[in-house]
Order: sequence, then C-alpha cells, then structure tokens
Amino acid sequence: MAGKMRSLLDNLDQFVEVLALSRSDHVQDWDILHVQRAFEWGTYFQHVHHRFMANKPLRNTIEAHLGAKNQELARCMKNYHHVGFDHLDKGRSILAVSLLQNNALPDHLLKYISERIQNSDPTAGDSRCLTHVISQKAASELLSSLPLLASKELLEPLDNPVLMTQAELLQSSLEGRLRVSEDDQKAFVVSEILGRIPKPHVYHLIVTILLSKEVLDTEQKKLLPDLFLDWVLTNNDLSVGLFMNVRCPVLAKLSFMSSKFRNVYWDHLVKVGKSMEQEVTCGKWVSNHFKLSINELLDRYKHLMKGPEDVKDFVLTKLRTLKRQDGDYDVPGISIWTDLLIEIHQT
Repeated sequence: MAGKMRSLLDNLDQFVEVLALSRSDHVQDWDILHVQRAFEWGTYFQHVHHRFMANKPLRNTIEAHLGAKNQELARCMKNYHHVGFDHLDKGRSILAVSLLQNNALPDHLLKYISERIQNSDPTAGDSRCLTHVISQKAASELLSSLPLLASKELLEPLDNPVLMTQAELLQSSLEGRLRVSEDDQKAFVVSEILGRIPKPHVYHLIVTILLSKEVLDTEQKKLLPDLFLDWVLTNNDLSVGLFMNVRCPVLAKLSFMSSKFRNVYWDHLVKVGKSMEQEVTCGKWVSNHFKLSINELLDRYKHLMKGPEDVKDFVLTKLRTLKRQDGDYDVPGISIWTDLLIEIHQT
C-alpha cells in the first residue's frame, strides 16, 4: 500500500504542476497530446477524490502532500493558485477554465478544447465552464471594441449611455470571474482585468460602477467596491491618475460614499497643497509637481464642503490643523492653508 500511495503522490505532483503551467506562457509549447494527457489526469484524480474523500487518514496524507507542493510552487511561481483536496473533484473544470482564459494558448488548441467540451455531457462541469468562459470572453471583446470617450469631459458618468454600457459589461465580466475564483485570488482577478483597460478610461469605468446604486444588490457587487478601491488606492500612480483625470464633483461624491476613499483623496489634496509655493512674479500659489492650479485645488475643497455635515467637519478640522502646523497665520499670502480657509469661509 505504501508503494501505491507513493506512486499516487508522485502522479499528484505532476498533475498539480500541469494545473500551474496551464495558467502560464508554457502552454504555447503544448500540443494536442499534452492537452489530452492533462484531461486524463483530471479524470483520474476525480476518481481519487471520490475514492478517498471519506477515508480520513488517506485524505489527510493527500492534503498534507498538497500543502507542501503548494508551498514549493508558490515560491517559484507568481500568483500561484493553491490546489486543495476538494479541487481534485473539479480538476478537469479548473484545467479547462485555465486554458481557455490563457491568452498564450494556441488557436488550434483553443478550438480542440472547445469542441471536446461541446461534445461532452451538457450537464457536466466542463461544459458549464466553457459556456461561462466564452461569455466572459465575448463581454471583454465587446468592451474593448467600444470607442473610448473623451474622459476629461465626463461631468456625470451615469448620464453617459456609452460609458454606462461599458461599465455594465465590465461589471458583468468581473462578477463572473469572481464567482469562480478563490477568495485569495479575487484581488488578482480584478487587477488582471482592470490592468488591460487603457488609462484614463479605466478610472471612469470604475467610478461609474461605484456610483451606480445597483452596486449593492448582490454579494458579488458588494465585494466590487472594496476590490476596486484596493486596486486604485494602494498604488500611488493609479490613485494620482484617478484623482487627476476624474472631475472633482465626482470625486466628492465618492468621498461622501466611502471614508476609505475620502481619506486617500484627502492625503492627495494635502500633498498637492504642500507642493505649492508662492510665485513671486504673479503672487499666486503654484505647484511644480502637480498639474493643478490653486483655483482647481480650491474647487476640490469646495465640492467636499457641499457634502454631509461629517464631511464638512472633516475638511475644516483637517485644514485648521494644517494651518496651525504651518504657523497659524491669519494674514493671507503666507500659508496656503490660511488662504484656502479664507476662500472657503467666503463661499
């Protein structure tokens, strides 16, 4: 029995490696024989799962071996997807989805896999996976084929029918991918999809989805705002890109909706303010680091002041603190925070 288990675990190592490679560029070197053997491994380990799922000692042995193999592969492969014992029951489906979503897969293998699954039992998991992947590919292609918009002219995203259509396609595509993704892979899925959309257009798609009232209707939609914000706000270049390309009334709305967004947006506005110096020739505050005038910066603060009382208090408290830290001057022209507060109070 020990020899048979050793052989099974060695074969399991090979299958786990095949699943990992199915998501990599290595598939461009595969042929039909490679794919056939991979699906045969999937069928074999589906039987292994059924056979040992109720046998606790042997199942524990397999799970422990998978854990060690996962650690080994995670050390040498970026964004590695861990494989657990229960994944063996749907190994063929995981393989099918990985290959069909891999842009490196040669066209003749894509056709072979599609025909293979279409000719299988329509109620089988492989067939359902194919339908799901094809619909997601179609949505992505349609999204990329729609014309990009003159993004800086978008004052109210929800009033733009083209942008709304694109946002709905993106949202549908993301929700579909998230439903079949493990929890620890969801952030990677969002990053992968959003990263393929040109900037600054991606910012306006994100904003449109976040502003939509329908975003809280389902569990997957509740997850999207946090994943979007994590993608944008944890990367300085992306967050600055969003803040500089989206109109300030829209940024203010997002600040009213999310304290997380408001805090990062505020930090950005403070950086812009601190980067400004008095230009002697014109007597105005200018920044050498940000393409934002003092009037545009002031406009951002004024829109935040149009929000709920807690946001107004937030803005005034923060500005007064910055004014004190800068010398607490009341005379205009010495501290930018003094000048901003004077303008805000005059509004």
